[in-house]
Amino acid sequence: MLEWIVGLIPALPLAAGLWIGVAILLGRASGEAHERRTSRIALTACGASFVAALALVVARFAGQLPEQVALGPWLSSGDYRVEWNFVTDHLSLALLVLTSLACLLVARFSVNYMHREAGFHRFFMILSLFAAAMSLLAMGGNAVLTFVGWEIAGLCSYLLIAFFQDRSVAAGNATRAFVTNRIGDAGFLLGIALSFHWLGNVDWRTITAGAEHFNPAQAGMLAGCFLLAAVAKSAQVPLAPWLARAMEGPTPSSALFYGAVMVHAGVYLVLRLQPLFEQSPAVMAAMAVVGLATALYGFLSGLAQTDIKSALIFSTSGQVGLMFLTCGLGFWRLALVHLCCHAVFRGYQFLSAPSILHQLHGERTRPVPAFLARRRGAYVAALQRFWLEDFANWSIVRPMHRLAGYLSVFDTAVVDRTTGLPAPAVNALSSLAQWEERQLGAGRVLERAPDAIDRGQGIVGRFTEWTAAVFHRVEEQLVFKAVGQGIVTTSHRMGYGLSRVERWLGRSWTWIAVMAVILAALVGIGELLHEGEPGAGPADFPLSSALLGVPLIGMIAAWRVRQARTAFALGATVAVVELILTLAVLARFQPHAPGMQFVEQIEILPWLGVHLGIDGLSVLFLPLTALLTLFVMLYAQPRQREQAGVFVGCVLALEAALLGMFTALNLLQFWLFALVEAIPATWLIARFGTSPGRGRAAWQFARSMLGGLAMLLAGIVLLAWNHAAATDDGAWSFDLPALLATPVPGSRQSLIFILLFAGLAVRLALFPLHAWLPIVAKHGTVAAGMVFLVGAKVGIYALLRFVLPLLPAAARQWDVAIVALGLAGMLYGALLAFIRTDLRRLLAFAVISHTGALVAGLFSLTASGFKGGLLLSLNLGLAAAGLFIVAGLLHHRLGTTRFHRLGGLFDVAPLLGLTFLVVVLGSIAMPGTPGFEAAHLALEGMFESYGWGVAIVAASGNVLAAGYLLWAYQRIFLARNPKGATLSVTDLRSWELIVAGLLCAVIVGVGLYADPWIETISGAVEQVARVFERDAGH
Repeated sequence: MLEWIVGLIPALPLAAGLWIGVAILLGRASGEAHERRTSRIALTACGASFVAALALVVARFAGQLPEQVALGPWLSSGDYRVEWNFVTDHLSLALLVLTSLACLLVARFSVNYMHREAGFHRFFMILSLFAAAMSLLAMGGNAVLTFVGWEIAGLCSYLLIAFFQDRSVAAGNATRAFVTNRIGDAGFLLGIALSFHWLGNVDWRTITAGAEHFNPAQAGMLAGCFLLAAVAKSAQVPLAPWLARAMEGPTPSSALFYGAVMVHAGVYLVLRLQPLFEQSPAVMAAMAVVGLATALYGFLSGLAQTDIKSALIFSTSGQVGLMFLTCGLGFWRLALVHLCCHAVFRGYQFLSAPSILHQLHGERTRPVPAFLARRRGAYVAALQRFWLEDFANWSIVRPMHRLAGYLSVFDTAVVDRTTGLPAPAVNALSSLAQWEERQLGAGRVLERAPDAIDRGQGIVGRFTEWTAAVFHRVEEQLVFKAVGQGIVTTSHRMGYGLSRVERWLGRSWTWIAVMAVILAALVGIGELLHEGEPGAGPADFPLSSALLGVPLIGMIAAWRVRQARTAFALGATVAVVELILTLAVLARFQPHAPGMQFVEQIEILPWLGVHLGIDGLSVLFLPLTALLTLFVMLYAQPRQREQAGVFVGCVLALEAALLGMFTALNLLQFWLFALVEAIPATWLIARFGTSPGRGRAAWQFARSMLGGLAMLLAGIVLLAWNHAAATDDGAWSFDLPALLATPVPGSRQSLIFILLFAGLAVRLALFPLHAWLPIVAKHGTVAAGMVFLVGAKVGIYALLRFVLPLLPAAARQWDVAIVALGLAGMLYGALLAFIRTDLRRLLAFAVISHTGALVAGLFSLTASGFKGGLLLSLNLGLAAAGLFIVAGLLHHRLGTTRFHRLGGLFDVAPLLGLTFLVVVLGSIAMPGTPGFEAAHLALEGMFESYGWGVAIVAASGNVLAAGYLLWAYQRIFLARNPKGATLSVTDLRSWELIVAGLLCAVIVGVGLYADPWIETISGAVEQVARVFERDAGH
């Protein structure tokens, strides 16, 4: 019974927050008429939570409540386990009762204070979520569960600081506060990774007990990570300035967050880890110094303030600093008593502040104390808040912007020209931008036809042009001259025949009959292709073939459909059927079965055959590809009216090629699918792009892909040549099992590895081979986004499927260089994203940054790193899809995605803003999204292989991502339009709402319960990891 009470304490306010949120979305909670119902829901949940907390206290005094309550498993990966366990000792219960009481009182106070405010219902929704987060933080029995509450509380703080969305200062302060807290969150994550690595567990009891066995360096490192988290959350020097910025929110939230509860979360974390800190006197000394400095900072700065809320917040900062000082000096119980008394007293002061201001009737506040006024230097320092923000701007923000500017010049002058991209004019999107480009001397390029093609430029351009010339020469000499004029006559006859077939398929009913016939044929040939592997019995439906056949049939049927409605009905039907098939594969997939499943094979030539199969590396990519295809169909349906059949056919062809790559067990077959994929992708960019530069963008994309494919083909041919040399009969083979049976000697692996990795790096848009991505993102269509949301992630899959198992020695030899390249790309993309002025280009550099991070995690060459890299690529596919869909919707509505033409859109399009925020949170690995578990696993892998220094650099990428993505959210949805114009934008509607709802539901649903997905990929990933364990053993 008591276990369920423990679970209800955070569950009740969480349910209330979700209830109010759903009511807002459905239009059932708006205006003054629904205020009473909303407030009652929140008050009932907070009141019940408080009563449950009191019941736990009574049970604790009666001796009926243990100190630890376990409700069951939550996450597992290899030897790592995280459970739903809660701590109910005196420290947790004290903070729990304090938190639940404060939330109840502030909720009741807010009923009158927020009456008739435009955001009344939104305020109570966030307040309820905050109550659940703080309950989880106070009772979490392990570091991961506490971190979830920690992060959600920070998110609620961000939302309430930016509560008044018509104030640009509030939006800026919210972003600054959140990014500052992310610095501490990175320290918390590193602490979790260290705990897993050294102790194998993150339960608080295990960490505190294991601290006795740490050496001073280990204890200091682990304690320092958690101290950084505490310093950021409790606004201690030098990260103190964000607390004063947080006063932009409503007074009740200021009282609850920064007077009574959240500002003390850092002190609670330090108290929770008392035994750990006692093992590191150096960290305790640092804690005392930080606390003393913050106390002085808060005291002196508070004396110079002229408004009551600012004076109270600096007083709060000083008092919390004294708590850190007492903890650093070893007076732990005194710090706990101080925390409880200060929370009650300060919360009351904040709630009383509006009444005091009303009673003063504009009277002047107290003058500056005489002793401070006489010391001008101290007075100026107090007024300037000791220049902490100026120091942060001078030492961090400005150097980052300066470095980003240099990197932008490098990207344009070196990377673009080396890879053969055109002049800067290709980035022009509007007439104003084109005029700006003409001032830079690039106007002549724009004056040409949008589809004009230049001669090859740069290394990739010249290489591709030379390759094309060679192929043309071979075709002319060996094909046309050898075969003669007869081939022309035959081609004409075939063309007329195919035209009749296309006219027949253009009828609206034909595609249904064709699909039924082909599916029946697939069942009939199942015996021929079936190999009898686990997961596919002899009489089973050939799912692997059906996955490829359905979109191909849909493509053929859609190609000549004339009516847009018919074309998109066909496309949506095929996408739904394909999604059902991929879910059927996922449902029948056996994670613990060895080897490949759903295997189908047929030999065409001795060296070429169709070999399909699915395992843990590919099984999750299949529904992701099908889901994104469905999103594209639903998104494009109301917009794409011209040549709709061609558009749908290209999207389905793209889907078939991607699924073919994910199921291919033959390297030449994989390469052919990759080559085929480039054709509809190029056509989508060239024909359906959103700007005059789409033709040139398509050409640059095609050149980049062909260059990468050429290197990939060279590596594949060398692998087949090695197989022929190692076998008695000298037969060539591109089949993966055959190549694994004839390993490449270590001395020959490096060249093949470099060719394969470089070819896949182009697909991944990995720095410095990324130059095609920003131009395609800006000038292409959302449908082309499949190329770099899923298609680019084929690179990660191919590395795990082919490159690493076949060339382990070379991977070991080059792993440090590739990790360095990945981390450099992560920082490079993040810094350039900060200075972008267009949303779509910002998102392109965000993808480049995330790609660098996941490649670095992958080349830790550990099971954790493999799982993290694979899951990060899946998460990036989902989150980036949402970001690019929102960017496409904005461009369709406003004709631009430039920041200086946007602003304040949340007021007119709240659902669009909410969708963008959810996918942003998924991109920055917030708890409750798939990126949270993936980022932790990747960080764990890098720490295992390269130590804490590399792990810190990797964690910094998450901080930077929070900065540039939330900055974009602020510029688009919160801050007012710089020109003061009120933009007229329609909110999500009909199919758009379905796409947004499905996307957010998948992100949150998968993120909340990621254990099945981790288990699904674990078997295949650990099999790859064992290759490197054996290699390390030798």
